[in-house]
Amino acid sequence: AIYHIIVKGIDGIDIFTDDVDKNKFLQLLQKMVNFHKAHLFSYVLMDTHFHLLLKTEEANLSQAMQFLNSSYAHWFNYKHMRKGHLFQDRYKSYPILNFQYLLNISSYINLNPVEVGMVDASEPEKYKWGSFRYFISQKDAPPWLKITEFLQLCEISTNEFINFIKKNSFEKNKKIDILLNEITNFNQSTLPKNIDYILAKANKYFGDINTNKNLRNLLIFVLVKEGYKITEIARLFHISRQSVLNINNKMQKNIESDSLFSLWLSNIKISLL
Repeated sequence: AIYHIIVKGIDGIDIFTDDVDKNKFLQLLQKMVNFHKAHLFSYVLMDTHFHLLLKTEEANLSQAMQFLNSSYAHWFNYKHMRKGHLFQDRYKSYPILNFQYLLNISSYINLNPVEVGMVDASEPEKYKWGSFRYFISQKDAPPWLKITEFLQLCEISTNEFINFIKKNSFEKNKKIDILLNEITNFNQSTLPKNIDYILAKANKYFGDINTNKNLRNLLIFVLVKEGYKITEIARLFHISRQSVLNINNKMQKNIESDSLFSLWLSNIKISLL
């Protein structure tokens, strides 16, 4: 299985304070992927969090992440003379359900530094603590970063992937209201009237959408926004009418505050067109 992993510092604290911290983390990341037979496709280290995109050969993601997080937290606390938890929860993992989604998530990960202004949109490869620079200079890539396997899974060449990232880099500031307007402009003549068919189409694109709660909730959000009956949506997903309304309100807030939800919304839109 392939997963997008997100780990954040507790209470928003910096989990990487200098290059020494980041280098130590990468050493432990190398040990993790080698020992647990994980295939690492993308990563980025930010001050307060990190992202990983990886595939596991065995059902051992929990053990792999426990090793990585606990080993780094122990080292970090010792170095900085602190006690207590370093990370917020354990980690968040989102299954990657198709290869177009894999490509888009990799773009999202690699462009995190651009989004927060750490590097210019024209040169995302200048960020030292992410994997994208190795796609441009593959001779310098560590052997535990599986660039060739990733490109084969996405059925894309190196140059096509680089151009894809660069194009997305310049479009990173696309406003969420534009995306929401695109969703609104589907109208009932664009989407099938049969709501069961919509779910089947989404499942065909993503795999079982119920394996990713956020994607499921975003589909509910789209259906509500398109004017489908609340009772029909509730029946489709085996939840109450009030749950549909609560999910709709929650997704609206998440989309406006978190660019990852914007990415997921874009993928929902693609699956329905």
